Amino acid sequence: MDRRKFIAGSLATAGGGMLLPTMAKAEGKATTSGTWPTRVIKPKKLTKGDTMGLITPSSAISRGSFESTLENMEALGFKVKYSDNMRVRKGFLAGTDQQRLDDLHAMFADTSVDGIFCARGGYGAGRLLPAVDYDLIASNPKPFIGYSDITALHFAIFNKTGLVTFHGPVGASNFTDYTADSFEDTLIKGKGKIKIEQAKEDRDKQEDYIQIYSISEGVAKGELVGGNLSLVSSLTGTPFDLDFTGKLVFLEEVGESPYRVDRMLTQLLLAGKLQAAKGIVLGVFNDCDEKDTDPDFGDKTSLRETLAERLGGLGIPVLYGMSFGHVSNIATLPMGISAELDTYKQSLTLLEESVL
Repeated sequence: MDRRKFIAGSLATAGGGMLLPTMAKAEGKATTSGTWPTRVIKPKKLTKGDTMGLITPSSAISRGSFESTLENMEALGFKVKYSDNMRVRKGFLAGTDQQRLDDLHAMFADTSVDGIFCARGGYGAGRLLPAVDYDLIASNPKPFIGYSDITALHFAIFNKTGLVTFHGPVGASNFTDYTADSFEDTLIKGKGKIKIEQAKEDRDKQEDYIQIYSISEGVAKGELVGGNLSLVSSLTGTPFDLDFTGKLVFLEEVGESPYRVDRMLTQLLLAGKLQAAKGIVLGVFNDCDEKDTDPDFGDKTSLRETLAERLGGLGIPVLYGMSFGHVSNIATLPMGISAELDTYKQSLTLLEESVL
């Protein structure tokens, strides 16, 4: 999830244009890492008029984005509650680790707060994981929503408590009809079966990065797990990692060159994680295709080629281009809920309700 620009004229290492064979074909047996909770806790569904707690567990929020968040919550029918730390800024973080941790704990402990929306992502949530009071969260289950850097908290909370959390919009997101409808179907209406397809308006777009297509055909069922690729790969081998065995893995990314996407997927393959999955559903990898500032641009490999080379030989269904990630139309995906991926129908169906 690196948005930095490369220094012009950077030198590539010898053989940098060569791609490793897919791990599915590599010799030896890879072992998967991570654990899975022994029980799953579903939070209570939301209703209009509920109070939504707002937090910034990663980077600070601008005044404009803060005001947009308040407007979004009002449009969704929620009242809001936030602490004095909400607008704090400390370098690239939204306050100290302790301030951000205090807000997270306070919103889970506050009985007047019905759900928690992360106002934005950015960077810094991973720094909180060792100090989070997971017993407090397990004792006060409520919907927890966000994406991007919030992936770190989704993994850790589900791993340590079994609480179903929601990879969905942040408070400052552009709540299109698609985004709002998916959020309401999942968290307010609490539907037991929800079919998720690419947003109709995205199907009419011509840009290659947003086109939906199958890398490997098939149908697969399993519990959902995933998030931002940078964060998922960075959690590999940590106490907060999740087991991918028999799961449907969803991944998205933004602002990464194909060789960086290749590196992160390779890390997950080396750990044996993606080979253990039942299926992989990829969101929109926004701004992740090759750029003329990339090393070895003359020997460029496209994002589509990279994804096909890394994931196409796993022998499981893989679909690219579902509406989630750093884009306008964002589906709400509950962590740990049983789902079905169908690449022929280009759909992901939630097979059970994710709230009580």
